[in-house]
Amino acid sequence: MMNIEKRFETYRDQMFNTSVLHLPFNSSHSMLLLLPDDMAKLENAISAAHVTKWLKWMKYRKYSVYIPKFSIKTSYSLKTVLTEMGMVDMFGDRADLSGIAEGQQLAVSDVVHQATLDVDEAGATAAAATGITITLHSYNYVPVLKFNRPFMVIITDHSSDNILFMGKITNPNI
Repeated sequence: MMNIEKRFETYRDQMFNTSVLHLPFNSSHSMLLLLPDDMAKLENAISAAHVTKWLKWMKYRKYSVYIPKFSIKTSYSLKTVLTEMGMVDMFGDRADLSGIAEGQQLAVSDVVHQATLDVDEAGATAAAATGITITLHSYNYVPVLKFNRPFMVIITDHSSDNILFMGKITNPNI
């Protein structure tokens, strides 16, 4: 586990009993780490509107945060999705890809999307250096956010608050 004690933007969503930790990557993108008491409840109800609300109501608070190093990699075919959207010609005999290779009958056999997210000390350090606010604290108690049970990860775009990536870490202890 990586550990740091400092001020972070956080939000506690009472409806989902979920702690939300905001870690900016850069001026364009952020990572939200969601630590729910009930993962199934959060998974079944989460929406873009929730992300917008969380980002709007974030407050800076001092926390001792424990985050595991993790890597998420996924790959999936978009052929079915694109076909359902009406892009059928490019996958069959009617495909016209003559601009790619003249004289050859080409068609798209598949469209594959891959995504990778790696979080380690370098990523946490870079995120920790962004958006720090210093205020006086009148007591010494520092709450702990420990991502040592299933949690969700969301990557957002600052300009639109759109979700660019969403994943789930089911066992952060391995």
